[in-house]
Amino acid sequence: MSNVFADRHQFMQRFGLEVPLEPSHAPAALALWETMLHEEWQEFQEALAAYRTSRPGAEREVAMAELTAEGVDLLNVISSLLLSQGLPVEEMFAEIHAANLRKRVNGQVIRRPDGKILKPEGWQAADKLGVIRRARQMPAPGDATPASPDA
Repeated sequence: MSNVFADRHQFMQRFGLEVPLEPSHAPAALALWETMLHEEWQEFQEALAAYRTSRPGAEREVAMAELTAEGVDLLNVISSLLLSQGLPVEEMFAEIHAANLRKRVNGQVIRRPDGKILKPEGWQAADKLGVIRRARQMPAPGDATPASPDA
């Protein structure tokens, strides 16, 4: 399976799109990718609607192809938006994934009637802020070393 984030990083470098080495706030890049995100979300919604109402056979196959392609485009744009801000997407994905896997305890899964997996009692959320701080190489509150003032 392909690493979406690494592949997108390669794309951005090849086309001269900046990918900061650590979390930063890049307003111009953010504006570009946010505009593209709105466009791609609309296209994905249209493909989803067509898929939902497609008839079996060739029409469904075309709808599947369009839904998949628009979903991949959406993943690409979201990944690029995050990478353009120097955000640690691979590390955050791993942290969120590990937290999601902790929703199964002793082989038990709690679900809502619609099938959504719920958090069990005592579930521990992902350390999202920790991921960002590690990426910025910032100490946690209370540590002796102060963060750089321009960070």
